Amino acid sequence: MLQRKQSIFLLIAGLISLATWGFPVATYHQAHEAFVFRTTGLFGADGEALVDIAMKFPFNIILTVLGVALLVSIMFYRNRPRQIRFVRGTYLLLLAVVAFLFITDNSVYAYLEQSGAVERHFGLSFFGPIVALALAILAERAIRSDERLVRSVDRLR
Repeated sequence: MLQRKQSIFLLIAGLISLATWGFPVATYHQAHEAFVFRTTGLFGADGEALVDIAMKFPFNIILTVLGVALLVSIMFYRNRPRQIRFVRGTYLLLLAVVAFLFITDNSVYAYLEQSGAVERHFGLSFFGPIVALALAILAERAIRSDERLVRSVDRLR
């Protein structure tokens, strides 16, 4: 049921969550070295993973699951209370991902700063989960609005 605005919000949020695979979270420049923080880990400029920094949180897996969950929640349009619960669960997990992404970015920055000044540039994957979170919240509000409308019409019958 793609003509509903919440379905559009959920579709865009799901695609943004899945698109985090293709873009860096942050890029760090230090003296003559460059490092790229992706959802899969921290990599050097040559594309080789740094082994001394291990990601504590599997961002790539969780963002993929959340993206698929947001896309699947579109199919629950006939059962709006279930769709509301499902979307609320996904945006609560997205909120946790955003918090852990921020914490991990600051940890990587502090680690790299130990050996000299570091210049940090945020990538699209840093802002993607924040936008997906906002779209999921808007979708939940639109689903609630539809549910209130249906209940008010039922009262009139």
